[in-house]
Amino acid sequence: MARADGSDRASWQDLPDAPGVYAVCLHDWKDRPFSGVPGRACHANPAKPRELREKRCRILEGGPSDILYLGKAARLRKRVPQLVRFGLGRARNHKGGEWLWQLRGIDDAELRMWRFPSGWPDPREIERELLSRFRHDHGDWPLANRQP
Repeated sequence: MARADGSDRASWQDLPDAPGVYAVCLHDWKDRPFSGVPGRACHANPAKPRELREKRCRILEGGPSDILYLGKAARLRKRVPQLVRFGLGRARNHKGGEWLWQLRGIDDAELRMWRFPSGWPDPREIERELLSRFRHDHGDWPLANRQP
């Protein structure tokens, strides 16, 4: 977030211009409160904080995880900035992950990306597999994923 919001705005040219999947991760999210509003992500449809707390409990019953959201991208260089701009209220085009913005301190989150060389399966298939494994291990989708 800081990368897109600072005085020296990101060009995003260092991100791979390739298909892939990405994860938004935060190590110490288990004790952070949720807000009833999505901060600057003014186009998001917020969930009730109680529902987010309950989902967090279900996830963490399966064991620790720092993954808050898993997403796919036909082009990482295009999709990742869309997520960040959505969180800053500058775009409407990233409804996936919209609950991220209700977690206090989301600006501390890290982004992890996996770029796929040509010939790999469609990112949608990889995302579905990762979400399925997460749900198997943790009993629910990642916090900001509603369904694949």
